[in-house]
Amino acid sequence: MQKFLSISSDESVFSLAMGKFDGVHLAHQRLLKTLCPHGGVLVVDRNEPLKALSTLNERALLLSAYAQKIYFLPLEQARHIDAPTFITLLSRKFPNLQKIVVGYDFKCAQGRSMGVEQLRAMLNPQIHLEVITEIKIKGISLHSYHIKECIERGDVLLACKFLSRPFALQGKVISGQHLGRTRLYPTLNIDTHTLQTKLVPSPGVYATDVALPQGNARAVSFLGHRLSTDGKMAFETHVIDQEIATPPLFLRIFFLKKIRDNRRFDNLETLKTQISQDISIARVLDSEQVC
Repeated sequence: MQKFLSISSDESVFSLAMGKFDGVHLAHQRLLKTLCPHGGVLVVDRNEPLKALSTLNERALLLSAYAQKIYFLPLEQARHIDAPTFITLLSRKFPNLQKIVVGYDFKCAQGRSMGVEQLRAMLNPQIHLEVITEIKIKGISLHSYHIKECIERGDVLLACKFLSRPFALQGKVISGQHLGRTRLYPTLNIDTHTLQTKLVPSPGVYATDVALPQGNARAVSFLGHRLSTDGKMAFETHVIDQEIATPPLFLRIFFLKKIRDNRRFDNLETLKTQISQDISIARVLDSEQVC
C-alpha cells in the first residue's frame, strides 16, 4: 500500500500540489494533472478524519497515480503554523521548487489565514503559483463537502459523477439474523462500528457492487434500522446470482444508485417480494453508465 513520506528535505521535487484531497475527486484530478514529472503532493488534514470520503491510506493510494512523492502534514500541526513560517517550511523542505498548484479556495496556516493571494504575495518570485479555477457539475460547485451532502441524502449517483468512481464503504463481516438464508435472501452482514468512515448514505436499499476475490459482483445492499424485524441497525448485502460459501473477513461495497428508502413491511412474505423487485432493478443497472 502507498505510504505517506515524512516532510524532510527533498531536492527532487520541482512542483507541489497542496490541499486535503479528500476523495481525490474530479477537481482534484484536474489539479494533479498539472504537476510536472518531478512533482509531489502535500496533504494537509487531520490525523484521523472521521467523516471523510477517503481514509488517509486510500488517499495516498489514489494520489500515487499522479505523483511518486506524497507527503502528509497533520492539520493539528499546521493550524499552529503562521503563514511566514509555513512559507519558510516549504522553502527549506523543497529547495528546488519551481511551481505550486492549489485550488481557487485554498486556505492554510494558522486560523486558515493564508489564501491564494496571501500565498502568491509571500512566495519567492521564482516559484510559479498555478491556481485551478472552480468546477461545476449540474450547476453545483465541486467540493468535498458537497459530495458528502450528496452521499448523506442518498444521492450516490451524483456523488459518483463528482468522484469519477462509486463511493465505497468497507467493514468487518459478521453473523446476521439468519433470516435471509432461511426465509428471505442470504446476505453478507457488516458491523457498522468497523466502517472506515462515519460518512454513510441515508437509510435505504441500494444497487451496489461488492469486491470479491474473483472480481466485483452486482449486489443489493440495505443500510438502516431493520424496521420489519428487530429494529436494530444493519448493513446487509445480497450478492446477486452467487452463493458465497465462505464469507470474507472484510467486505468493500461500492454504492451505485439508491433504489428506495427504508420502510416497514407487515410480514416477511411482503418484504421478500419487495427484495425480489429490488434485485431485479439492481441486476439490470449498467454500472458503465453510473459515473
